[in-house]
Amino acid sequence: MRVLTPGTHAWPDVIVPVLVALALLVVPGAVTLRLLGARALLSLAAAPTVSTLIIVGGGSVTAALGRPWSIVIVVFATLTTWLVAGMCSALITRLRRRHLDSAREDSASAAAAASRGDAPMAPAWADAAWLLVGTAIAAVIIGWVLIHSTDSPEQFPQHPDTIFHLGTTQWMAQNLDVSFQHGLRFTGTLTNTSYPVGFHSMAATVSLITGVPAVVSTSALVLATAAVIWPFGMGLLSRTVFGGAVAAGLGALSSALFIAFPFMLIGFGPLWPNLYGQAMVPAVLSAALGVIGILARNGQSPGTPATCAVVILVALPGLAVAHPQAVLTADVLAAVATWTAAARRMCGGPGTPHRRLTFLVVNAGLAAAALASVALAPASMRDTGEPGPEMTSADALSDIAGLAPRDAGAAPAMAVVVVLGIAVVLILLRTALWIVPALALFTAAYFLNTAVDDTVARLVTWPWFNNAIRLAGVAVLPAALAATAALLAPARLIAPRLTGGGSRAWMVESACAAGLAALLVIPTGAGIQRDIEWLWPYYHPGTARSWVSPEELLDLRELAGSLPEGAVVAASPWNGGSYMYIVAGTQMFWPTEKTNTTTERRLLALLLNDIDTNPVICRFAKEAGITHALTGGVPFLWGEEEARMEFGGVDGIHESPAWREVARSGDYRLFELTQCPPESRPQGDRVDVETFPGSSYLRVG
Repeated sequence: MRVLTPGTHAWPDVIVPVLVALALLVVPGAVTLRLLGARALLSLAAAPTVSTLIIVGGGSVTAALGRPWSIVIVVFATLTTWLVAGMCSALITRLRRRHLDSAREDSASAAAAASRGDAPMAPAWADAAWLLVGTAIAAVIIGWVLIHSTDSPEQFPQHPDTIFHLGTTQWMAQNLDVSFQHGLRFTGTLTNTSYPVGFHSMAATVSLITGVPAVVSTSALVLATAAVIWPFGMGLLSRTVFGGAVAAGLGALSSALFIAFPFMLIGFGPLWPNLYGQAMVPAVLSAALGVIGILARNGQSPGTPATCAVVILVALPGLAVAHPQAVLTADVLAAVATWTAAARRMCGGPGTPHRRLTFLVVNAGLAAAALASVALAPASMRDTGEPGPEMTSADALSDIAGLAPRDAGAAPAMAVVVVLGIAVVLILLRTALWIVPALALFTAAYFLNTAVDDTVARLVTWPWFNNAIRLAGVAVLPAALAATAALLAPARLIAPRLTGGGSRAWMVESACAAGLAALLVIPTGAGIQRDIEWLWPYYHPGTARSWVSPEELLDLRELAGSLPEGAVVAASPWNGGSYMYIVAGTQMFWPTEKTNTTTERRLLALLLNDIDTNPVICRFAKEAGITHALTGGVPFLWGEEEARMEFGGVDGIHESPAWREVARSGDYRLFELTQCPPESRPQGDRVDVETFPGSSYLRVG
């Protein structure tokens, strides 16, 4: 596995890693789902969930057996999964035959079709063609934004969690271990019990296969996920909701026109695993709508209810290891769609069987789920972030009206299209009625989080970590469907009136829809410039707002050449020193700023410069294996001063005779530990630790 050598990779060098990422995301899962009886488009769209499960599951078994992860094991795990799926195919086929979808396109008149908003009949190849065209255009838009927001695939967002995601991916690739159980080894945690590692396992596998550094494989996976997996899934979901080939293309295109997803999650955080899981939600939701269709017809089902149920059962575990928030988002959207379908069934008239009983059962189930969510909400999600509003109610409403979360530029044209889409759904495309309450729910949750954020509000927003960016991101799914409806409905009304129905109607619908889409996308430039302006500062924050600049990366790589094998380096993460691991694979005592948690680590951070006079600190350093220390670098401006001062002992080692300078590069200076005082008290003596009020300082008693 190669570590990053700054300045050696340009965007053309990422073509092969992107293709490998797409192959890993699609091929293992798509074949598995096809063997289980799923239709081709649903298999392709839902494939990343199953592929993620194969990679993470195969890696976990391999690590448990003490074997290294490799391309051979990837192939073996995939073939084994296909074999199991093939053995189950006979049973699944039998179930499919019992539940074959009897719904067929009829030969209703053009006027009746227009009044219902049904899609004109189209050739069998039209669905795939429109879906691929829409995905290709969306991929160009998203790819253009990402590539032009950065200088190369070596660049990464300068945000707190970046080092964790890059470091975890590199640790997996470096140690040939992509298992779930070892997903936090980079931070020093021996066993992972809950954190999702699907993104890191996939990125590490791309790195192993292609030989590119973890930073580049991560960029490749982000690009593949955002530019291909997300719009393709949204295209299938739009086809499921509205029916027809044209809806598939418009849905894929619409998914690329919102800044909140995927662009905000690429830069902020960065929330790469969140992006990874959320991009898979549309396909899983499509399968859920195929099952919910038992209650009320909802567009064009992606498969029979039995097949869709199988897809859901197979996909959900993979979605969970991608990100738990994705599962919760899919659950909420499916619940809204189920309730809406049950309500429509209840209003269907006396002839509808069991209409009231169905509605009561659905409501009881949703009430139980809501109570369970409050009682079982994990603290790691429920208590995330400081409580309290971050903006006024007026500002929050302005964000909502302009589709511009936080400091993003407003998109008035898209806002108008979304509002028109809501009206279209309410008046014409009533089989898609669930879109309206879903969008209202996530919009209300964004308002509660940004303008209220009290204890009651957090009962609603905890599944999205009480975070405005995450909430804005999940709202894009129903908003994009509403935008699709606004573009689709006029074309669907015009086509049969111009052609009188028949085989030409879908061609006229296609032309009208393409023209409407062009009128929206071309004058606004698809929002590309707005998205680039928002993303650019995360990749080019300036010296004081940067964790580590390209020049500092080169300095760290040069200094790593002065280290012996097995060295352990103590450095303040706030000064970017942790990134020595990314450019050299050097073991860092504090891999991230969040790993200064134990008593020993906090004492070392504060008093490492007293190692020549303090035998306790000396003992802690020896037990930790610290051999070197790194000082210098520009402190990250966003970090609180108290947090940075927790590492004051590291910054002051140049004044201690126990440390000898061995190299310097740029603002960084590398020191070697040369001496420690003899142990002056028994090993069993107690170390008293006191936290001073209002600060994080510690002292030895």
